[in-house]
Amino acid sequence: MAIGMLSIKGFKSLRHLLKPQKGFTLIETIMVLAVLGIIMAIATPSFSKWKEKHQINGQAQKVYFDLMLARTSAVKNNNIVRVTFNTTSHTYTIHDDTNDDGIQDSGETVKSAALENDINFAYNTGIIDIDENTVTAPASFGGSQTVTFDSRGQASASGSVFLLHTNDIANTSNDRARSISVLQATGAVDYWTYDGSATPPWK
Repeated sequence: MAIGMLSIKGFKSLRHLLKPQKGFTLIETIMVLAVLGIIMAIATPSFSKWKEKHQINGQAQKVYFDLMLARTSAVKNNNIVRVTFNTTSHTYTIHDDTNDDGIQDSGETVKSAALENDINFAYNTGIIDIDENTVTAPASFGGSQTVTFDSRGQASASGSVFLLHTNDIANTSNDRARSISVLQATGAVDYWTYDGSATPPWK
C-alpha cells in the first residue's frame, strides 16, 4: 500500500515536471533587448573615453621613463646620451654617444621607439607650457628636438614634449594632454597632466 502511494506521488511529480513551462513572450524579449541597447548606447562612449585616456597615459609614461633612463645611463656610463624626437613620424631615438661626436658609431647603443595607439607628439593652438609660455612646437629643447644628458645628469637645454590623442587633435581638446619636461640645470624629468579647470593647468 505504501509502495502504491509513493508511486502515485512520484507520478504526479513527474506530470508536474512534464507540464509546458511558461517562457518569455515576444514583447518581453523585445523589451529586454531594448533596455540592453540603451545601456550599451550609454556605456560605449564612456568606455571609449576611458580607453583613450588609458592609451595616452601609457604612451606618455613610456616617454617619461625613457628620458629618465637616458639621464641615468649618462651618469652611470660617464658619457653623453642624446634623445632626439621626430614629431612628424611620432618616433624618438636614444643614442648612447660614448665619444660625444653626435654620430651613431659602430658599437654605440641606439634605441628607437614609436608612439602607438593613435597617440601623437602634438599640441593644440593656444595651450601653454608649465612655465605659462605659449607652446609653439610639440617637442622643443632650446629650439631643438634633441635633448642631451651629460655625465653629471645635466641637460643641454630645458624644454618639453607634448602628447595628444588623435581624437583630441580633431576636436581641439586639451583635456587629456600630457607633457614631459626636462630642466637644464639638474636634468630633472617631470610628468605633467593637463587640467583646464586649474591655474596653472599643468599638474
